Amino acid sequence: MVEFLASMLRSIAEQMQLVPTERAALRPGVRGVYRLTIRYHDRRSRDSVATITRRGGDSAELAVAYYGLFHHKPLIFPVTPPDYDGFSGGLTQLHFDRLEDQSGIPFYGVDLWMFERAAGSFYHSVIVAPELTDGNYWRLVRLAYTHLPEAVREVTS
Repeated sequence: MVEFLASMLRSIAEQMQLVPTERAALRPGVRGVYRLTIRYHDRRSRDSVATITRRGGDSAELAVAYYGLFHHKPLIFPVTPPDYDGFSGGLTQLHFDRLEDQSGIPFYGVDLWMFERAAGSFYHSVIVAPELTDGNYWRLVRLAYTHLPEAVREVTS
């Protein structure tokens, strides 16, 4: 079941012709990539793919693409060092790299989020249904709302 959900979420980025997270992490000068893909089950907002890329030094940017808008060209936002450190440090505290997908996610009737992290040849993803989260999964969702508000912004037009 989780494989089906992962495939469905990855297809959003594929349909927008975005570079897969694993490949983005292998680009020269890239130190790490985080991605949050959001699928709205009731189509109240556009599905989105938000990618945080960190290059050398403290520079990081957030690129958010919305399905069906702007020819899938992402909007670019700077990520401040405190927000980047808060998000990435929060993932470390949650042991994100060992966190499994949330269990008991239904096939329909809930929004789905897929968090991804890639650095070099390392890759890991976690799928959650935000309205059904608790514990570390709730903390994961809160990290996005707290440090990456543009990544979770709902766009309806």
